[in-house]
Amino acid sequence: MTDEMKILFPEEVYKLESGEQVFVRPVPFGKLKVFSEAVASLTLKLSGLGLDIKNVDDWKVLFDVAFEETLNVMGIVLEKPREWFDMITISDGIGLLAIIVEQNLNEGAKKNIHTLIEKVTLLLQTSSSSSSAPGTAGRESKVIP
Repeated sequence: MTDEMKILFPEEVYKLESGEQVFVRPVPFGKLKVFSEAVASLTLKLSGLGLDIKNVDDWKVLFDVAFEETLNVMGIVLEKPREWFDMITISDGIGLLAIIVEQNLNEGAKKNIHTLIEKVTLLLQTSSSSSSAPGTAGRESKVIP
């Protein structure tokens, strides 16, 4: 699919081994809070491991340590109940997870979050420095003896 088509139709159709079609869509902005909470829970669970997922053994550790958190993220994105995942194959589950990661945790999203953090930080610093300055800019107070 071309980049233009991905912008117009961001969903991807994944065909399960059972023949069922699953539509995988990027997380809409309105679900960002619940999605980010689920990802934060997954990240928190993995943070102590120093996991660098580069091979099959690393993925095994991910699933051993944070399987339910991974399913929670997938359930939010796919709008599927936990029980649904017990009915699909391992291959399908991993294939769907790969699409979810590609759609939602890509470099574009990371770049936009980084830009947003920089702008909010700058805004807070500017707001903080202007609110802590004594007096009102441009006005002089007159003391009447």
